Amino acid sequence: MLADSPRITPGSPREFLGPPGRPAMVGPIPATDSPMGRFLETWLPVVLAAVSFGVGWQVSPSFGYESSVPYSLAPAAATLLLRMLMTRRAHRRGPGDPLLTGLFVLHQALVLLTVALNPLACIYAFTGYIDASRFLTRRTALVSVIVTAMICAFGQSGGPSGVAAVPALFGLLLLVNVMLSLGMGYLADERERQVAAREQAARELDLATRENQALQEELLRRARESGVLAERTRLAREIHDTVAQGLVGVIRQLEALPADALGDPARQRIAIAEDTARECLVDARRAVEALAPQQLGEGDPVEVLGEIVGRWARAHRVVATFDADEAPRPCPHPHVLIRVTQEALANVARHSRAGSVEITLSAQDGDALLRIRDDGSGFDPAAVPAGGHGLRSMRERVAETGGSLQVETAPGQGTLLTARVPR
Repeated sequence: MLADSPRITPGSPREFLGPPGRPAMVGPIPATDSPMGRFLETWLPVVLAAVSFGVGWQVSPSFGYESSVPYSLAPAAATLLLRMLMTRRAHRRGPGDPLLTGLFVLHQALVLLTVALNPLACIYAFTGYIDASRFLTRRTALVSVIVTAMICAFGQSGGPSGVAAVPALFGLLLLVNVMLSLGMGYLADERERQVAAREQAARELDLATRENQALQEELLRRARESGVLAERTRLAREIHDTVAQGLVGVIRQLEALPADALGDPARQRIAIAEDTARECLVDARRAVEALAPQQLGEGDPVEVLGEIVGRWARAHRVVATFDADEAPRPCPHPHVLIRVTQEALANVARHSRAGSVEITLSAQDGDALLRIRDDGSGFDPAAVPAGGHGLRSMRERVAETGGSLQVETAPGQGTLLTARVPR
């Protein structure tokens, strides 16, 4: 009875009728796109009006109102004309439009007049139940439903003469029509609520499925990271316990050789071997430090970077400053920033012969900006082989985050390395 049936242009406002005590919901009127829906919307009222007039004409002699039935044809035709106007208005403005409401009131008045002349026109009057939700707001639609029930009961009772003869029958039919219309409306609204509840449950299930998938991916990522950290720990331990300790032993043995007992060629070779072993030991310790996973733990990345810079400055006797007053919080991709800092400092110690190093971590447009500047010897970027000075490794790490790495340097002018890491 209050079901939605009109074909209205999408985007038009409308109110869906809900059960008594619940507010109406405003939204676009769904379009009737199916051929059957368009056919029923256009021709069902015409068919009902024709049937009402034809049946009324045939049976009117039996009930004594054959003289008034022909006069019902004019108001019946006027109701169909008004219906066309109301449908067009609803397409453009939606239900609740003042002019549309006025046309609907006039339409119902003509229906009442038609039923008074031809009681069987109550067959057509039934369309008022459907039209209430098509053309009116919730409050006015409820009034329209009751008025439609009265018109139907008026015709079912036999028109003016029937109501005058048996008024109790009119009251009973009115009560039945009102109860049936409200009951059908409640069932339609209940079905709409159930459909909405199922759609909401489907949306929540889809959301839960996506969240579960995201959680599973996060667990897999953490499991992979845990495996990588475990392997880094194992490799760092193996390098420290074997290669590094072996090189320390070699250096100690070379230092213990008696210099006076050896000739100059032998002492030169021993010095070269000792220098080479020390360089290899430095590389081994760098590898152990780079592989150490404790620096990527749950600590504050800014504090971890400060510890790395301080430890490096003490080990290499180089003045190093670290400024993180404008560092982003939280720090994006902290492991990348830590690895780039470690690699850059290792290159400074190995190649630049710098006396001071400045490390700055700041935020710019939501990204993390890491700058490492030294006053060392610098180099010619064009003369650096692919992967020289660990630049390729650093670029690859930063590129994995969607960021960029730039190097500004020249022979004798120091080096400025800038890494931009997005969130």
